[in-house]
Amino acid sequence: MHRAVKFDVAILGTHLSCGLLAAVLARHHLRVVLFDSDQGEELGGETTVPYTAEAFFTLARRFGVPEIAGFGLTSGLPDPVRLTSGVKRSLGFLHHTAGAEHDPRRSVQFNVPGEHAEWHPYRPFVDQYVVDVARRYGAVLPDGRPCVTDVQVSAEDVTILADDGSLYRARCVIDGSGTDSPLVRRLGLLDAEPRLVSRSRVLASHMLGVTPFEEHTPLDRYDSATPWSAGTLSHLFEGGWLQVAHFATGSSLNPLTSVVASFDAERFADLPADPERAFRALVGRFPSIERSFRGAAVSGRWHTDRRFQRTVRQTAGDRWLLFDRSASRNDLFLSRDLTMSAEMINVLAPVLLRAAELDDWSQSRLSPVASFQNQLIGFHDRLLASARVAASDFRLWNAYSRVWLLWSMLSALSLKAARNDSLAAGSWDRLAPQAGGPWWFDVPRGLPELLNMMFDLLDEVRAGSLASVTAADRIFGALRRADFVPPVYRFADPKARYYHFRFANRLRMLMWARTSAPPELRRAISTENLTNVPPAPVH
Repeated sequence: MHRAVKFDVAILGTHLSCGLLAAVLARHHLRVVLFDSDQGEELGGETTVPYTAEAFFTLARRFGVPEIAGFGLTSGLPDPVRLTSGVKRSLGFLHHTAGAEHDPRRSVQFNVPGEHAEWHPYRPFVDQYVVDVARRYGAVLPDGRPCVTDVQVSAEDVTILADDGSLYRARCVIDGSGTDSPLVRRLGLLDAEPRLVSRSRVLASHMLGVTPFEEHTPLDRYDSATPWSAGTLSHLFEGGWLQVAHFATGSSLNPLTSVVASFDAERFADLPADPERAFRALVGRFPSIERSFRGAAVSGRWHTDRRFQRTVRQTAGDRWLLFDRSASRNDLFLSRDLTMSAEMINVLAPVLLRAAELDDWSQSRLSPVASFQNQLIGFHDRLLASARVAASDFRLWNAYSRVWLLWSMLSALSLKAARNDSLAAGSWDRLAPQAGGPWWFDVPRGLPELLNMMFDLLDEVRAGSLASVTAADRIFGALRRADFVPPVYRFADPKARYYHFRFANRLRMLMWARTSAPPELRRAISTENLTNVPPAPVH
């Protein structure tokens, strides 16, 4: 019982983002209590990109929690996590047509530079590790790990009722528990229809016996491709995609594979309601995909929902904030789940620390964070909805994926430069939400406009007012004209479908940055950035 204890912050949810937030707040001497959600394990993202790593590096340096740096440099993770999570060497995209073998000309692969430590986090162990880190910094996990059944917010405090009958009091509650959030239920905030363009049915699980794609389809058909199973492989088809992430890469001994299918429920309305039968029927339409799963079996259970997306009508009030998967749920494609978690903690934690200092937990103090979160939700929805349109035609996907990778790469470089500048200046003022967009650091001029132009073109394709090939040509044309696109990558060349960042390319990239790149990129593209020197130890 903790009736006599009044915590500063109660956090609902014990997955990665909630555990990281608890660790940061407890590290800075806030009294934090952390609760499990009552719906059990919920689906979480299990892939990262280089930008995700930079966001984790920034969290570690900004808040003095060195363990978080391990999420961007996996050699720093403890053995139980490192030996069950896979190292990610590439991002591969294969576009399929129902009933046909895969055409190697419809493939794209981005190879991760060798010094990066992108990975496939095995969430059961990762989430528990993060909770253990939070506890070491002083966060309280109630005995017996009771789940929250109700939350009551008053003008004076917040009361948390647990399913073992115990009561807890806090000055503020951050609810990241997810689908069955007690605060959403108490306040009646769930939208009847999600305020998102994206719509998908999701089938996801960990599977045993998934055959790597290159073991049944010869790799030498794919120009300079590296083994697909060494990275995240996304099979694309009209109306959806299937993401495959093997954990048995690098030093990992984990035989499982993360498998997530996401598709238009109306287009595939004939699939059975049963998730196992639906998955088999789906992959059976694509011969080259089906071969990977002939001997595969589900380990555990299916995570499934015919309408995966959800939103709420309000995310902040006096003494409460809906955070992460309680604020919205959308597709996990393109590493959005883990990336948004890191972005939000970087913005939310300073606000909560200041609120504790002033004892001001008002809606007006929390609303800017809620507004930024809504900007992130909207931006990522546009990314995902546009990806669904692009998946209908390989020419369009070929163009879309270049813009997405460019955004991810330049964001990683810009965030790294902003972090280094902040450390040198002794101030983190440069890292704060910016008006009118999902940005919390400076990005190259023209990059937001390029993204919006692509989104608008894909909206026209979705509406049937523009042909896919025309949209693809316009995107490639915009890439050719943009002065912030590094020419070494050949982003504007539809035939350059395999990316390897070798030493010669690094030198050419650095020469471009020092001679003809826009001024704001010259700071971001430095020798240190191109070689990804790990951040200095956090003391």
